[in-house]
Amino acid sequence: MTRPGAFGQESAAERPLTPDAAYGVPADGGAMIAWSACVDRLRAAEAYWLATVKPDGSPHVVPVWGVIVEDDLYLTTGAPNTAKVRDLATNPSISIHLDGINDALIVHGRAVACRPDAKLGASLAAAFAAKYDDYAPAPTEWAADGLHLVEPRVMLAWRDMPTATRWRFPSDDEPDHR
Repeated sequence: MTRPGAFGQESAAERPLTPDAAYGVPADGGAMIAWSACVDRLRAAEAYWLATVKPDGSPHVVPVWGVIVEDDLYLTTGAPNTAKVRDLATNPSISIHLDGINDALIVHGRAVACRPDAKLGASLAAAFAAKYDDYAPAPTEWAADGLHLVEPRVMLAWRDMPTATRWRFPSDDEPDHR
C-alpha cells in the first residue's frame, strides 16, 4: 500500500494563537477557512513563493513552479548551483506563500529532494505540461536533481479576521507555528 498524499486527507482545523488585543483581532468568532478551498488554491497557484534558509541563517525567497500529483506538492527547484537548492541541501526547512495578501495561504515544512520513478515521473511531466504553457518536461527530467517534494508540517490561511485557520500535519519534529 502506498502512503496517502499530504494534502489528500484533511487535518483537524484549529485557530492559531490570536495576537494581542492591540492588533484588533478578535479571539473568537468568524468562520474557519475550508480545507478544500486551500488545497484547490495550492493546485491552481501559478507560482509558489518559496522561502529557504541560507547557511548564515538569513532568509532567501524566490517564486517557483509546482504541481500537486497524488495529493502531494512538488516544486521545481532548478540546478544544483542555484541558491535555493544549495540552501535546501544544508537546511530543508521551508515556508511557501501564495500570492494574495487578502487571502493568505502559507505552508511551513520541509523540502525533500525527489527523484521520481518512471510512473510518478510521467505523472509529474504531464501535470507540469498541462499547467504551464511552453513547459513540456520529459518524464525523466528530474532523474538527477531539480525537484523537491513538500512535507508540510503546518498550513495557515486567513482572509479577514477572525477567519484564521491552522492545520497541523502529522510529524515527529513539528515546530510550533502559531
